[in-house]
Amino acid sequence: MIRRRFLVYFLILSAITIVATVTFESWSFRRAINHSLDQNLLFARSVARVVGGLVEAEKSQLTRLLDAGARADLDAKALAAELAAVRADTLDNDGVAVFDQTRQLVAADASPAGLPPSDVLLALLRRAEKSKQPVVTDLWKGLDKHPRIAIAQGRTTGEGADKKWHAAVLYLRLDAPNFQRVFSYFLVNDQSRLQLLDSIGVALFSTQADERYVSAVHGTYFTDKVRLGGEAQMQCHSCHKKGHDANPHDESAREAEITTVAPVPGTDWTVTVREGSQRLYAPMVETVYASTALVCLIFGCFVGFYLLLSRRVLRPMRQLTDTANALALEYGAAVNGHDEFSQLAQSFEAIRAKPSAPKVVKPDTPATSVRTSQPIQPLLDIRQNLMSLADGVAASKAVSSVLLHLRGGPLGSDFFSAHGITLRAEGSMGELLESVAGGRVQVPIGDLEARGVALEDTHGTKLFYVQRISVPETLEGELWIGVPEASESVSRLIGPTMAVIGGQVQSLVERSLLYEQLRVEQEHKNRMLRHLFEAEAEERKHIAREIHDETSQELTALALQLETVPTEGLPEVEAQLEKAKALVKRILDGINRLVRRLRPAVLDDMGLVEAVRATGQNILTAAGLKFSLDVVGGEIAVPKDVENTVYRVFQEAATNIVRHAQAKRVTMRLHIEANGHGPGRLMGWIEDDGKGMDPALLTTTAPRPRWGLLGMRERIVQMGGTVEFETSPGGGLRIVFDVPFHA
Repeated sequence: MIRRRFLVYFLILSAITIVATVTFESWSFRRAINHSLDQNLLFARSVARVVGGLVEAEKSQLTRLLDAGARADLDAKALAAELAAVRADTLDNDGVAVFDQTRQLVAADASPAGLPPSDVLLALLRRAEKSKQPVVTDLWKGLDKHPRIAIAQGRTTGEGADKKWHAAVLYLRLDAPNFQRVFSYFLVNDQSRLQLLDSIGVALFSTQADERYVSAVHGTYFTDKVRLGGEAQMQCHSCHKKGHDANPHDESAREAEITTVAPVPGTDWTVTVREGSQRLYAPMVETVYASTALVCLIFGCFVGFYLLLSRRVLRPMRQLTDTANALALEYGAAVNGHDEFSQLAQSFEAIRAKPSAPKVVKPDTPATSVRTSQPIQPLLDIRQNLMSLADGVAASKAVSSVLLHLRGGPLGSDFFSAHGITLRAEGSMGELLESVAGGRVQVPIGDLEARGVALEDTHGTKLFYVQRISVPETLEGELWIGVPEASESVSRLIGPTMAVIGGQVQSLVERSLLYEQLRVEQEHKNRMLRHLFEAEAEERKHIAREIHDETSQELTALALQLETVPTEGLPEVEAQLEKAKALVKRILDGINRLVRRLRPAVLDDMGLVEAVRATGQNILTAAGLKFSLDVVGGEIAVPKDVENTVYRVFQEAATNIVRHAQAKRVTMRLHIEANGHGPGRLMGWIEDDGKGMDPALLTTTAPRPRWGLLGMRERIVQMGGTVEFETSPGGGLRIVFDVPFHA
């Protein structure tokens, strides 16, 4: 049931993800195409503006020709000289001519081109008579067979009966170097074409040399459409057959193209940029392929996640549900939930409601006992120290063996250690030794054998001297020292020696107990400090939230109210209102800084590294100091309490540096280590190049202790870490810390 539900959720999530990805990629595809088309249009308009400027530049030469033709004091020779001078200043120096109102030639300097054909010339003069601006002809060829165009402008002088009209004409040779050089500054790729078309669609220029001075396919269609206000960008007609194997320069065989058309100002010409749609769409097709691969990858990840969820979660959930249902049936409860969760809830409720019902226990399950109070755990350090002490006594040349038996609370259970001899017996060895000694000071080895103790490797032991050991209300026991012989000299010396050794054992136990008590108290103190710091962090968060949600919002509302207060043109009221607005803004800025200092949101949202980097910029960089942060292992997750501790240490250090250090540069390094989900370490240091610090200020007995640094040390120590404050003769302070944690 729940598996089917998760399958439905999985399919819905997959469909939403795929639809969102496809929608985004389609939008990106359309946007990229529009961007490319906009670039082509901008390029075409730029070329058209340059060509229009070229035509406009020739207008001054036409004006000189018109002035020369209107001067009555010029004879034929002087007029010819003036025409020659004007021709020399034109773009191509190709030819000039002047005509009167009857369209008769007045003067010309047009060799070797000659005059344009009569149909071209008459059409040009008619248009010049009707227009006050220069007009241009379509393509024509002169007597030397070179392609040309002509530019003409007319002027009317005099009034009434003296009113006269005359026109000036100059030539531009299209295959001349000067004209070709204009287009050499515009670069297009091999799959695109740049063309300049006249009013009938003839290519005055084309980046394809074999297309120049001939009629371009659809040229008239494009120019007429733009002239009539049609689209500036359009696809070519269907006669462009995609995939045709004919001559690639044949227009009817070329693939479909996107054509961008821009009119040339002041003329009937147009500039066209034609680019193959295959090249335009090729990057977008690659994007579609990449998007398809991404969608497949996302879907594959979802499938893998669902299979993993089904194997690791849903299947154990099914088994747990079946087991709980079986237990519930033994209590006589019927389970009829709609899914595994509801069945589990009903089963657990049935088990809880009937605690006296019999429980099924497997025969091979061993019985276990549960204690209500936790026993005192043995102190391993005491045991190791006692064994080391016994080994040291046994190493003496006068001693052949040592037996040590202790019992009491700090050891958890009876402690027995034998050195230089091996004893075997049934039952507790400690109780057996106590019964054998019976309060005596000397015990022959034969008494042990008589009580059923098997002795091996005795190393010549004949007699044991027994010393009673007792720590009031803590532990008690005996120390047995074996010697090879019971001489009078040994008996005289063994007594004080036994007393000293017994005192050392008692002292060792007492010190261990004191250390253990100190450790427990220190752990209790650390827990209290941790709770205190956690409460402080929570209270900071609460205060920051209250200030942000209430005080800040109310001040913002006040600022908005001040914006709506009418001044009615009173300067003094307006000035006071501006002061009030500025005061509210300063208060808001101060509150925002206080909120960030109390509990930076970046610490909760982005983690320790980003919080340190942001605080360094807000405190150190804002104060004019250079701050650098070096992080190793920043991708490793660190517990929140460790993050909060290290962040507060850095915050306090940064504040102290700004206030007291007189530093120019601050460096912080963080090194995070972790082994899977086991223990980890967060190491680092904070260093400045300021005036340093007297280490004596780190003690609470100093005249002016640095409570901020002491608080930093308390924070690190209560997390089980260490911190050191290092100063150098050259100045500066380095704070080195090491904090353990469990990932």
